[in-house]
Amino acid sequence: MTVSAQDTVGFLVDHMKSARSDQPREGKPVFWLGAGCSAHDGVPLNAELLRLAMPDDRGTWGSPQYRFDVFCDNLGADRADFLAPHITRPLRPDSPYHGLTRLMRAGYADVVFTFNIDDLLEQAFQAAGLRERVDYEVVLVPELLPDVVARRISPRHGPRLRIVKLHGDHRWGINYMTSTEITRYPEAIRKAVETWSGQPAVVCGYSFFHLNVLEAFSRKGSYMVYANLQFPDAPMVLSLMSARNPKSAWFVDGDLGSFGGFVAALEEGLMP
Repeated sequence: MTVSAQDTVGFLVDHMKSARSDQPREGKPVFWLGAGCSAHDGVPLNAELLRLAMPDDRGTWGSPQYRFDVFCDNLGADRADFLAPHITRPLRPDSPYHGLTRLMRAGYADVVFTFNIDDLLEQAFQAAGLRERVDYEVVLVPELLPDVVARRISPRHGPRLRIVKLHGDHRWGINYMTSTEITRYPEAIRKAVETWSGQPAVVCGYSFFHLNVLEAFSRKGSYMVYANLQFPDAPMVLSLMSARNPKSAWFVDGDLGSFGGFVAALEEGLMP
């Protein structure tokens, strides 16, 4: 049974009210953010990013993704300088990331996993007066040994709030952007993704574009809410939702499915 976007938001609001706590707590939803969440602030979606980074020239061969893969094989850490002009954006005053930050500060969520390599959520945290390593922790997954990642994700020790950047950060040049890098996570990271995605999952603006994520994301566990501007037609999203929510499909699309509309609706229900 597919539930309306409005009813799905209502279901999520009710759950978040019951799970709210000023302390780390199992049962709170874990947010999973894709490129659609940063589009409001001017960060291009993947296809546009590749077009900007690898423009078509006369005599070029292969798709932008293929040419980007080949180019990055020899680029190394210089990738930071290469991507910075396309990824670096100032946080807008009306950015939905501000709303997500308010919800997290209020105790409705503790952990955010993001596949984006921008720093917009960190900017929102800082604009709210939150201090890294004091009020929140940033886990840059590609920069850590795999067995360290699982320990760093958990907010049982240290700050309650966690930003887990599964594919890294553009500023350091250590990120997962090429096709070979997004094939499979190291086993310790795969297990961490599987474990955390088995908790109540709120997926925003993400199409499960990456093979490593699709392979690791839990097929069982608690509910999964999927919010995106467009109702998904990709089999990977629909199959995952079917496995995860066999009785009720919690989709949010249209204006409510945009990251801005979705966060605003949660704030209205939780923090009127």
